[in-house]
Amino acid sequence: MRRLVQLLGLLAAVLACLPASAAAGASYTVSSTADSGPGSLRAAITSSNNPDATDTITITATGTIQLLTALPIVIDDVTIAGPGAGSLVVRRAASAPFRIFQFGSVNATVRDLTISNGLETAAGGILSSGGSLTLTRVVVADNEAVLEGSNIALATAGGIYSSGSLTLRESFVHDNRAIAINASSETVAGGGGIEATGPVTVERSTISGNSAEAFGGGGAETNAAGGGLLLMGGLATIVHSTISGNSVLASEGTASNVGLGGGLYGGGVTLTGSTVARNAASTDGSATIELARGSNLQNPGSSLIRNTIVAEPLGEADSCWGGPSSGGFNLDEDGSCGLGQGTDLTGVVAGLEPLAANGGFAPTHALTTESVAVDRGDSFGYAADQRGLPRPTDFASISNTEGGDGSDIGAFELQAPAVPGAGGGPALVTELPPDRTPPNTRIVSGPPRLGFKRLAKFRFASTEAQSTFQCKLDRKKWKACANPFEHSVKPGRHLFKVRAIDRFGNVDPTPARFGWRVKPLS
Repeated sequence: MRRLVQLLGLLAAVLACLPASAAAGASYTVSSTADSGPGSLRAAITSSNNPDATDTITITATGTIQLLTALPIVIDDVTIAGPGAGSLVVRRAASAPFRIFQFGSVNATVRDLTISNGLETAAGGILSSGGSLTLTRVVVADNEAVLEGSNIALATAGGIYSSGSLTLRESFVHDNRAIAINASSETVAGGGGIEATGPVTVERSTISGNSAEAFGGGGAETNAAGGGLLLMGGLATIVHSTISGNSVLASEGTASNVGLGGGLYGGGVTLTGSTVARNAASTDGSATIELARGSNLQNPGSSLIRNTIVAEPLGEADSCWGGPSSGGFNLDEDGSCGLGQGTDLTGVVAGLEPLAANGGFAPTHALTTESVAVDRGDSFGYAADQRGLPRPTDFASISNTEGGDGSDIGAFELQAPAVPGAGGGPALVTELPPDRTPPNTRIVSGPPRLGFKRLAKFRFASTEAQSTFQCKLDRKKWKACANPFEHSVKPGRHLFKVRAIDRFGNVDPTPARFGWRVKPLS
């Protein structure tokens, strides 16, 4: 793992340092979607690259700018303002590889556009070499960093690489990939969505569907880290944001396959009012050493999370690895984050809807009306959720956690219609509908699908708080069971089932199932 960190950290030196700028700005207008010529984005960047104060490039053209070659490197402080991410896409249209934007050691702001289809060995969409970069209402999507062959293949930052300070506001980084293939010694992929070596701020943004994938092809060591976000030394502040559906995969190594931090890898992170869910860390079983850690969060350094949901880990790893500190009012679905505050909830299902457009700039996970996260959090002084909707919305039928203010845990605040108060008083929030639906049960972790372990240990969770559980092992009868459930088994094939029963007596009609095989020792 130390070697992986060292290799990924090399980009701080390799991708840094272009000239800085200084003193009185100009304005340029992009009125054409042509690749070049008068009124083009290429012409505006070329003209703005003068040693003066912050220039402004205003894009009035709409549609798609199809780039045939790389844009000029930005070497002067600049603001690039588009007409809206849904109205303008800047993308690579040629077969030759190049990234979309490259910024030297400058102070740059980009807003209201989409950046897509970049292709490089590192930083497929955006490279920011020092200085500062702020992205506001920007979509960075479907970019790739790909490297194949040689002794060491290091592919990193599919979407964005930053060695200075990076700020994302109301932005959406999705479906970018870092892919390393077939190195003879070490095959390393990192930062599918973003890699940063400097400070990072993420506000009201979503990072989803990104991946870091390393395919060893017989090489000795295969490593992948930070499917959504890879932090290599800088501090990070993440507020009212969603990190979901990102992944790391390390496969086809001979000596080792190591997959770390499907959603986020890195220490020094403060997460507030956010949702980190459905990320995955996986290996393929081809190597002597197989290590998958932190499907949602891998935090080797000091990190703090508060009023945050960490839930539904996918792949082979637990949700967390590295034990972040708790600031309280969190929901840790599988208990692997080790949060110890009295206001933290562990071992209960968060009750998340699929990632969807629920208002705001980027998609979010809505909470179900039965979610235990509703009204159990604290806003920590913030008056709105990720979408900009009011926080808290406090339901009269749900008791708040002591010390909290009735906010929901996570990035999404469940809203409810208000009715006029008596005598013209303040509006009152209507109560949630009564619970008439059975819970859903999910197995959070279990033994290896194929192995020698005789002791089987399962963790599971219910979509409803205060549920009890019944378990069934092989042909035995259903019986009440504790969570986690442990039982010794003999070599052979086994089947474990578990079902939740909510506090109203509703029984899950579709129990969760887990099959595995224990091999004899000889």
